[in-house]
Amino acid sequence: MTAADPSRDPLIDRADAAIGIGHVGQEKAAEVVAAVPESRYRALDWLRTLADAGQWRSFERLAGVALHVHPEGLAEILISALASAGSRGEVNVEDLVDMLGELRAPEAVGALAALLHERRESDAPFFPLSVKSVQSLAEIGTPEALTVLRGVATGADWPNPVRWHAAEELGIEEELGYDEDEMLRP
Repeated sequence: MTAADPSRDPLIDRADAAIGIGHVGQEKAAEVVAAVPESRYRALDWLRTLADAGQWRSFERLAGVALHVHPEGLAEILISALASAGSRGEVNVEDLVDMLGELRAPEAVGALAALLHERRESDAPFFPLSVKSVQSLAEIGTPEALTVLRGVATGADWPNPVRWHAAEELGIEEELGYDEDEMLRP
């Protein structure tokens, strides 16, 4: 196997085939581990190999398995993928953001805050990536994450829908006098 062609590793291929189609939740991850037991302890190495080879679809699918079977160390790999492939549109950024929130990875706060800033205008008019980033920061819930959310909720330079969702995650929308209908109007 070479780092440039991970498909030569039959275990990666077997794990990818075992995933099948659809969302990779805890049940599907357990099925993959049952079919390919090595995925329990090799998933992170496989993700690095797939990222190095630019095989992002397989990366995304296997990341869903890793989330449930080997989360320790996964955040660093997801943050790296977000920074490199995410900026080029090669990976589903929303899924990576969701995973980082589900991991409650404090090391992801900086990357999520940067993503919010980068996409604050281009994510209009419905701001799906911004809302996911806000939700993931709330799931992480560290003081640093909450500070980012407060800055978004109270910052006049943020689009109203993003401000609303940040305020709602913090539970301060009423305190700020926000009207949901007004704030979410496109």
